[in-house]
Order: sequence, then C-alpha cells, then structure tokens
Amino acid sequence: MSDQLIIVDWGTTAFRAWLIEAESGTILAEIPDGLGMRALAREEFAAYANKQLAPWRSTPVPVYMAGMVGAPQGWQWAPQPPLPLGLSDIAQQIVPVTELDNAFIIPGVSQKGAPQDADVIRGEEVQIWGALELTGRQSATLCLPGTHSKWAQVEAGTFTHFATAMTGEVYEVMLEHSILGLMANKKAPFNLDAFIKGLEQAEHAGGLLHHLFTARSRVLAKEIAEPETASYLSGLLIGSELTGLIPSSCSQQDEILLVCAEQLAKPYEIALSRAGYLCRHITSRDATLCGVRAVARMHNPALQ
Repeated sequence: MSDQLIIVDWGTTAFRAWLIEAESGTILAEIPDGLGMRALAREEFAAYANKQLAPWRSTPVPVYMAGMVGAPQGWQWAPQPPLPLGLSDIAQQIVPVTELDNAFIIPGVSQKGAPQDADVIRGEEVQIWGALELTGRQSATLCLPGTHSKWAQVEAGTFTHFATAMTGEVYEVMLEHSILGLMANKKAPFNLDAFIKGLEQAEHAGGLLHHLFTARSRVLAKEIAEPETASYLSGLLIGSELTGLIPSSCSQQDEILLVCAEQLAKPYEIALSRAGYLCRHITSRDATLCGVRAVARMHNPALQ
C-alpha cells in the first residue's frame, strides 16, 4: 500500500504532474510545465516520463495518467467507452502502462448513436468527475472551455451526454491564418464593450460564417477599433457556442459548473450571466486533481 499518489496530465502541448497524499489530496510536489507529446518522438515517451517522475519514485508510487497520453498518437492507447457511464465504469477500463511499473492510463469517453451526436472526450472526463466531487453534486450541466470546448450533462451520477465546440481552435486559426490577423492583436487588453458586441452579433440570423466577416466589416465601419478585434471575435465565438450547445434541459435557475483555467473564466462568466444563467467556476487544475484521485481510489481501494 502507498500513502502517496502521482497524477499526470499529459497532453499534446504540456506535461503536468503532481505528487499528492493519497488520502487527503494534499499536494507534496509539482511539475507545472513539462514537454507535451508534440515535442517528443513516440519512442521517447517512456524515457521522458521515467526521468520526470523518478525523483518521486524511490518506491513505486502509483501513477495515474489522463489526457492525450492515451490517444492513438499518444504513449499507449486507452479505450474510449461509450456513454452512459459512471465513475466505476471508467475505473474498470483503466489500462496498465507496459513501460512504467505501477502506472496506469485513464480511458477517455465516446458518444455514439445518431451520426450528428458522434463525439469524443479525452482528459475532460476526469475534470467532470472532479468538479462534481468538489461541489458535492450528483447531477449538473458543465461547461469546459478550451481549444475544444465541451458541454456535458451528468444525471444522478451517470455521465449521459456531451458536445464539443472548436471555439478556442477557431479563435486561434482566425487570428493567425485569416484576414482578421491583419487587424487583430491577441495581446491587446480584453475589451468588454467589443466582447459584448460580439455576443450580440452571435444572436442575429445569418450564421457563424457570416458573423465572422463582421469582425472585419465592423472595423471598416468604425464600429469597433482594430485593437478590439480579438475581444469582438472572442464574444462572437463564445456567443455562438452558448447558442448552439447550452442544453435545452438546462434551466436558468440551474447553476452551470464552469471548469477552466482562470483566464477563460471571465469571458464565459460574462457571456453566461448576460444570457441569464448562473455559473460556478472550478479551476481545471483542481478538477483534474480531484477527478483523477477519485478514479484512482475506485481502481485501487488501497489508496483510500
């Protein structure tokens, strides 16, 4: 039995790890920003993980990994079982890592059924369980903003539905590789007025492809200034995401759990409040730690 646990969040662009007390969840040590898998060749994954975690493993402290580490292009494939699922279903499909002793990869989640509902999650599933545990909830609507934002529903402890929006990725692509990049400055300060104008634009008819061009035409019409373009685009995309993905079953009296890094919380809180919804912010870091720990304890009762 170990009284410690190592949690790893290993994705395409970052490697983060924490050594914690298994029972209390107290953080004992942290690796805040290591190399993501994109920066390594596949044959380097095992050596890199061993090197990073070795200072914490004079004894084989159990390691639980989440994220793209389990994707086909990751270190070792882990399944993506279909919904509906409970926490115990996730724990039962954890995959042992063949190149690291007493280490495991947590599976992702998939959604099947009608073709238009086909979707996948890898990494956010542990944040969903963590957010529920941190708030003492068994049922909730959750929003997980990011490169690929997720909206998820959990009912009576069962993960029942989710949908993905490419909000963050489209934002980056439009600023880096479209005509908007000639005007926009990603480093410009957040402009609330421009952001709200973007939210308002998303409410009108015409569709996202039309609305995207208004980020240029409204600058030319001097309705927004060039330095405000990024804030306007952010409002436009987040507004479109909310319009399309807030579940119809979500009442304005319900509290949406907003799971994300601090810098993403503000614009989503503004957008949700303006749409009439209550929300509660949980940091993605806290949700990951709590969720992986919950899965690990179910997988290995000795960690209780």
